[in-house]
Amino acid sequence: MFALALLALAAPQEPAAPSVSPEVLAELKRLGVALHPGERRIEFLAKVCQDRDPLEFLIVNEHGKKHEALFRTENVSAQALNTAMLLCGAQQGENVSYIPVEPPPTKEEYEAGAPLSVMVPASGDGFYIYATWETLREDGDKETFLYRAEDLVVNVDRDRPYHRGQFIYLGSRFIKPHKDAAEMFAADAIGNYVALIYRKPANHLLGGNDLDATNQYAWYPNMFLLPEIGATVKIILSRKKLVNVYNQYQF
Repeated sequence: MFALALLALAAPQEPAAPSVSPEVLAELKRLGVALHPGERRIEFLAKVCQDRDPLEFLIVNEHGKKHEALFRTENVSAQALNTAMLLCGAQQGENVSYIPVEPPPTKEEYEAGAPLSVMVPASGDGFYIYATWETLREDGDKETFLYRAEDLVVNVDRDRPYHRGQFIYLGSRFIKPHKDAAEMFAADAIGNYVALIYRKPANHLLGGNDLDATNQYAWYPNMFLLPEIGATVKIILSRKKLVNVYNQYQF
């Protein structure tokens, strides 16, 4: 992984397509990540975790908050994913921030609803996320489904899907559980890969930036589109919107 990390740091930026050796591609694949550098596309497998419980995360691993996530990976390394993202030219974005109101509101103003801080939404570079899977029809033929990840998550307070846009690359970070412990990559250790709601610090790789991302109680699976719990799906991270890849429509 150290070799992959060093190569990722030297990844060329857009618009030039990165040159990635077959050895690196093979190592990423061994760690559960299929990188298509020419298309700046990343693919990996996951399973459906929930179809009706509240969500805080879009994708986690076996250590993450599976009870609050839509998809769960198995044997997909967060460091390998991070390396692939960097090799696709991703630049680290800005996580959400909160600027204190100056001067702060009085007690009476606060009790009347005046905010203590102003939220600055997350912003920056990232990936469009898709999920695709196959189902067997009654006539025995297979049918392929492909959805933007945002369409699979609904805001029950506002009766709408998640805001469509790139999920912002935050890159996780290295942490030490205690002073004598070795450093650990937070996304691997904690297990949360893609967040729907705002989380600080950014221990995840990608985060959404819906205007209601501060509300952890609003998000639920779109059970009318999803396959059954436990079904295998392919997750696609793409620097560009997919066009004419799986059918004749732009997603």
